[in-house]
Amino acid sequence: MKMLLLEPDKKLAKEIVECIDATRVTLEAKIIHEEIEVYDDVAFLEECSIFVLNLKEPLNINTMRFIRENGNDAPILLICEKDIRPRMFKVIYYLSYNDVIVKDFCPEEIVFRIYKLCNLWNDDVFFINHDTFYDFKKAIFVHNDERIHLGRKEAMMLKILFIKSPCLVTFDEIIYYVYQNEIVPHERIRSIIRELRHKLPIDLIQTKKGEGYQLVKY
Repeated sequence: MKMLLLEPDKKLAKEIVECIDATRVTLEAKIIHEEIEVYDDVAFLEECSIFVLNLKEPLNINTMRFIRENGNDAPILLICEKDIRPRMFKVIYYLSYNDVIVKDFCPEEIVFRIYKLCNLWNDDVFFINHDTFYDFKKAIFVHNDERIHLGRKEAMMLKILFIKSPCLVTFDEIIYYVYQNEIVPHERIRSIIRELRHKLPIDLIQTKKGEGYQLVKY
């Protein structure tokens, strides 16, 4: 998978790519800091799976038009500065950006938006070792030939934990990606975790009190 990341803030751009690299997704990222650089490598544009762009003038469609005419139809995630005028959002959404995120945000938040836009939620198999793995598509956890079937929410929860491993998954991230931003109490999340712990034949999930959950390192 290839990504073009246009972000003037060099520290933030580096953190975003490092956060992706910390997961199990293979990504070739081209980081640029000036908008003019978008026009320099048409061949790369054609191969991109996603464009993440912080544009000085988000209402100016010249860059988006150039990408569509010379690159491909891969999703465009727009990064907006925190001082953006609220009335601009209506126009931005009409311009057919696939998603919009406003600073300040943590790298994990934008990374999961990238996953969602690139449809990286399907056909994933995560291995702990040769005899222990998790097949998200089939919602089955396999350990020494024992097959444990998971419910839909349990399967999504475990996938997020695997994708972010070894990093922490916060309650807010769980609400966003497992419950699609539905208002749910933390007790419902804890209930899903309890069910997973009861079903899984190994001690796999660690609690970070008041923060969230992460996988135990093996």
